[in-house]
Amino acid sequence: MLDGRPYSGHGYAGEIGHMIVDPDGPVCGCGAHGCMEALASAAAIASGYERRTGRPVEAHALRELLDAGDPDALAVWQIAIDALATGLAAYATLLAPELVVIGGGLAEAGDILLSPLARELDARLTFQRRPRLVAAELGDQAGALGAALLAWRLAGT
Repeated sequence: MLDGRPYSGHGYAGEIGHMIVDPDGPVCGCGAHGCMEALASAAAIASGYERRTGRPVEAHALRELLDAGDPDALAVWQIAIDALATGLAAYATLLAPELVVIGGGLAEAGDILLSPLARELDARLTFQRRPRLVAAELGDQAGALGAALLAWRLAGT
């Protein structure tokens, strides 16, 4: 949204997850290296933990490892927070959003994500407006529901 109106850039705008935040980072599904999505999505965090430890883990189970103080889980989580903060700092510099909604599987992490992310983002900003960070109310269903709504609108019903 820009100035209260949806902005699509003819289908190219809003892909903040594909902002490169670590050129030496893992390969993203888009083919680039170090996209925010490749470091900070729920799937990327689970994959990062498995690369680090050799042990597979479901993204939702990582919370238990974080709560238990697992050093590998904490390291992967910090990488994700750093990637998000770096990308959001650029976003804040370019567009000065009042609000940033964190969606996808990460939205379910709640305060364990939002508090450290807010601190890291604040540390990266100087004069820029500090956006309020919130978890998406629709969690990881937002994309599917948005696609369904768009299809419904395009069908003219």
